[in-house]
Amino acid sequence: MRNRVLGLLLGALLLAGGAARAQTGEYAAPGFPMLPRRPLPAPAKEPPKLVSPVLPRFWHEPDPGRQSEGRTRFFEFVSGQARFPAGARPTAARPNAPLPTGRLFVRVLVRPDGSVRQPPRVTKRELARSESDYPPAALRALDAEAQRVLGALRFVRSKALEDSLVVPIRFIAE
Repeated sequence: MRNRVLGLLLGALLLAGGAARAQTGEYAAPGFPMLPRRPLPAPAKEPPKLVSPVLPRFWHEPDPGRQSEGRTRFFEFVSGQARFPAGARPTAARPNAPLPTGRLFVRVLVRPDGSVRQPPRVTKRELARSESDYPPAALRALDAEAQRVLGALRFVRSKALEDSLVVPIRFIAE
């Protein structure tokens, strides 16, 4: 009888204690360290993919009016999408670093289906100062922005094997 009462009392204590600590993550087996639970980092938000309208191949146009119109549409798209990248601005570590301003010349290869061969290549930089005056990360940010905008271009289909353009992009800090 005494064992029975002791068993009921022990069972009641166990039930009143709630869930075991091993089930809640508060307990580790002997010899195993307890690792703190950290919240998972939020997934990185990717900016929406840039989509270009289908642009005419204005460099093949024999009519000067249509060629000018196509060139205007092309540069309106490029200038409307290109932004001065945040990575090219001075950081807390280098607050007095100069802003890289000037032009990048980017070579774009256009396939017969109208897509651009990736990635467009920066062939020349004409900056306000020597390239050695700017942090390398700032120059990489300018290159990446030019490649992002020009890599999204789409053109009408053509019978030409592949067309090559050199596009100037001007970056001016706002």
